[in-house]
Amino acid sequence: MSNWCLVTDIDGTLIGEEASTRELRRAVLEARRALGNGRIHWVIATGRGIESTREVLLESGFELGDFDALVTSVGAELYLTGEVLPCSRYVSHLGAGGFRRDAVLEALTACEFLRLQADAEQLPYKVSYIMPDRPMHRERLHAALARLPFACETIISHDEYLDVAPRPGGKGAAVAHLIDRWGLSTDRTIAAGDSGNDANMLDQHWHAIVVGNGWTELARLRTRPNVYFASAKHAAGVLEGLRALGFLADATAG
Repeated sequence: MSNWCLVTDIDGTLIGEEASTRELRRAVLEARRALGNGRIHWVIATGRGIESTREVLLESGFELGDFDALVTSVGAELYLTGEVLPCSRYVSHLGAGGFRRDAVLEALTACEFLRLQADAEQLPYKVSYIMPDRPMHRERLHAALARLPFACETIISHDEYLDVAPRPGGKGAAVAHLIDRWGLSTDRTIAAGDSGNDANMLDQHWHAIVVGNGWTELARLRTRPNVYFASAKHAAGVLEGLRALGFLADATAG
């Protein structure tokens, strides 16, 4: 299979068990070399900010050149390999719907159960809170956001982290932007993750892998025929899914 795209979350997916992280890197780079004229685009999609993303990848044995793009801060920023600044085309996409973080902040002041995360987590196209994940909280949150003149994406993970982003936004919008930019089709794209902030990139038209240590907040995706639930955890689960779905040749299995 030539010219395909692999998207991996970092924490709990790409890393978590050192040996399988090394094996996944070896397998993908070997498959990349074996393609010859073909191309494997490898993309990181994480909740971490850009500096933390680069740091943890290097600490985990990767080279930044292994990846074609870094989607950071739950899809609020996108960096193409070799570029220092966020992708301007993607920034324009995020701003097209009129999203204003000051309006989001004002709309949610009445939701007393929300607590803003640290300043480092706040970006022009992401407002981040701590929120105990309860049905009544979600109902009030969505009702408040519905009164805004622009559409918002709400991303809830680990039972407490809330990110409010433009719609379409989040990791899924960034992946869609990249595969369109690179001229790839959805059947040549596969994304892997483990938690709620991966949900809107896993619940799409392309292939997806939920690793064996995935949070129960992803259990609803079991009804999706294009989502593979791995038994193995962390990077071993990504490898399991890639092989099961035919994205890695048998030659990489050893």
